[in-house]
Order: sequence, then C-alpha cells, then structure tokens
Amino acid sequence: MHVLAIDTSATAVGAAIADEQGLIAQLELVHGRQASETLLPLVNSLLTLSGLSLSALDTLAVTIGPGSFTGLRIGLATVKAWTQALDKPLVAVSTLQALAYGAQEHGALVCPILNAQRGELYAALFAEGRRMLDDTLITPPALAALLLAYNSPIIFCGEGLAEAAGQLATLLQERMLIAPPQRQAFMAGATALIGRDKYLAGETVDPVLLEPAYLRLAAAEEQQAKGIIQHG
Repeated sequence: MHVLAIDTSATAVGAAIADEQGLIAQLELVHGRQASETLLPLVNSLLTLSGLSLSALDTLAVTIGPGSFTGLRIGLATVKAWTQALDKPLVAVSTLQALAYGAQEHGALVCPILNAQRGELYAALFAEGRRMLDDTLITPPALAALLLAYNSPIIFCGEGLAEAAGQLATLLQERMLIAPPQRQAFMAGATALIGRDKYLAGETVDPVLLEPAYLRLAAAEEQQAKGIIQHG
C-alpha cells in the first residue's frame, strides 16, 4: 500500500510517500518559487526516486487548511484532478494536525499555531495524537485562557510562534514549551503518515465535494460581505 501526500498550505511546498512500514521518501522546498511552479516537478522527482508512478498509488492525501488561501487552492485542485483522472481515493488532513504530528510527546499537550493575520491565530490542540480542540480562529489571549484550564505542559509549534510567542509566554509562563525546529519540519511526511492511517480506517472523502478549510473569509470576500450587509 502506497500513499502520496502533498502539502501546499504554508510557506513550504512538500510531497511524501508512505506505506504500511512508514515513510519511503519526502521532498520539501522551504523557500523558492510559488507552489504552482514547484509542486509538479517536486512530485515527479519524488515518484522517480521512489520508483513509483501515480497509477501505482493506492491513495492520495492532501492538507486542506487552514493556511495560505492560494497554496490550498493549488494543492486541492491538483490532487482532486489526479484522484478523479486515476479513480483513486482521497484523504483530507488538517494542516494543524500535520503540524502537531512531529511535536507529539508523552504526557504533554501539543498546540499547533499558524498566523491568521489581524492579530489572530489558527490553532488546535492534541494530546498524544488525540484531538482536544477543533481547528479554530482565535486571538492569543483567548487561546491562552483556554489552555490554562489544562493542568499540563503545552508544546507549541508552527509559524504562528513568530508573532505570538512573546504574548503567549507572558500569559502561560512555565507551562509553555516550544518544539525544536527539527520536529516542526516535513509537513508532507506527517500528512502521508496521517493519510495512511485514515485510508486504512476507511476515512476517505469525495474529491468533488472537498473544499479548503479556510476558517475565515479572504479579505476581498469580507469586504464584499460587509457591503452586502450595509446595502442590504
């Protein structure tokens, strides 16, 4: 059994292949051209190195957000086209779940965060892989207040740390831990492993109906919605 996973939800563009034993290969471009230019060459290189073809795969997996609006659209459009053309099943993986995967540690909660702009974060909460909080759009103070209810150290990971670490540390103090950088990398690899488990559990999705999990409207859509309310 082989699963190909792609992640275009954040800064990096990545692809990975996993089987029942674990990861076979993963490639990630952290800084470079846009996903629209790099995703296909990255996947082609990964398949060549792995000695596989798209038709030989059992399933595909993709991160569905939250994250970059443009990146998510590119990733989902690409994978949906492949699954429909090849008649392959598709697995959807939360970006925040993939982000938390490598930071898991026995006895600690893991809180992945991404910068949602406008003073807000995309956040979730996991305990040894078990979801404790759905993906949500939240301010740092509100997130800290929620996390203080748990009598446990909290490991944070994700790009949202660049903006919110200081504020969260002030509120959470010694409860706040930060995952080392090497445990926050290779989102595509985590997506492949989570996707494999979801596929084996029968948790596939209809590619026609699958939409990105943005959690908020794009700025242009918010302005349009405000205009409708004001003039409605």
